[in-house]
Amino acid sequence: MRINLYSTSYIATDQRIQKIANSLSGKGFTVKVYCRNHSTFSITTTNFKVKYLKSVFKKGPLFYLIYNTKIFFRILFSQLDIIYSNDLDTLPGCALGSLVKRKKLIYDSHELFTEIPELINRPIIKFIWRIQERIFIKRAKAVITVSDGVATELAKRYRINKVEVIRNFPVRTNTKTLREKQPTLIYQGVLNVGRGIELAIDMMKQLPGYKLLIVGSGDVEIKLRKQMRENNLFDRVQFLGQLTPDNLKLITPTAWLGLSLEEDMGLNYRYALPNKLFDYIAANVPVLVSDLPEMRKVVEEFEIGIVASSRNPIELANQIADLLDDKKRYESISKNVKKAAEQLTWQNEEPKLLNLINGVIKN
Repeated sequence: MRINLYSTSYIATDQRIQKIANSLSGKGFTVKVYCRNHSTFSITTTNFKVKYLKSVFKKGPLFYLIYNTKIFFRILFSQLDIIYSNDLDTLPGCALGSLVKRKKLIYDSHELFTEIPELINRPIIKFIWRIQERIFIKRAKAVITVSDGVATELAKRYRINKVEVIRNFPVRTNTKTLREKQPTLIYQGVLNVGRGIELAIDMMKQLPGYKLLIVGSGDVEIKLRKQMRENNLFDRVQFLGQLTPDNLKLITPTAWLGLSLEEDMGLNYRYALPNKLFDYIAANVPVLVSDLPEMRKVVEEFEIGIVASSRNPIELANQIADLLDDKKRYESISKNVKKAAEQLTWQNEEPKLLNLINGVIKN
């Protein structure tokens, strides 16, 4: 069986697509991934083929129009059995291609795309994306997403009987705990609005002797660097830029606490189950998360960290200091993180994906 995956992301830094493509190719499927080529990072693999789709535009309506047109024509002239659409921004091209070619479509919604913060104050654009999702999701033989909250919302909105939850757990590895001597906090991920990075920098003013690592790039990076300079935190807030997954695995285990402080800016963040949360766990790093339902549920179930009691930087800094100063409590949480890391792995999620694919083939 030939499966083509389509995405607007960069394969070199998109661990979810890498894992899915590797899992499917490892089970005998012929897999091709169509995506964007990163200007800095590259991927080398023999398990699946990667094809890059180019566009003069990097974002905006013309980018999505041209990119989905290219997806459509690639499907039209490809030999394939299943079309796998990653996120709403590839769904129009994939759905139209599946219609013309009469091939089965799988839709993997990595987030509640129509509720991302970038669309909150753009009602017309948001409406256009939502209409597209409502129309094209009907073509899908199976719908996948990353958390129970997003699954419930998609099922309710579009009257779908079943939305399969396949969480973005990391591949199990033997990770050694490599804590820095200096108490170190880490944020890893996209530097965008609503991720709580400004709050993390504000906290550092209340935490002398602590260090904050910021790993990633994004729209608010310049603003964040300015905030760091204005607060004279040159020596304690470090911007490491975007790293490959392999390099990230060397940095994350050095931290004492991993941060996931998303704001409650619409349903997308409210139901988020960020990749970084599971990357912290895999690196044996306790976590501090926002008081949002999906993240809180994981933290409380496995007792692997703390849930923010406030978004006031002083109160939050005190909460962090109380945890790290209480050695007995911190050691107990660290042990729980190691136990959770053995359960929350891609190896345990992979069977869900394979059962779903086999179900699509049979039906």
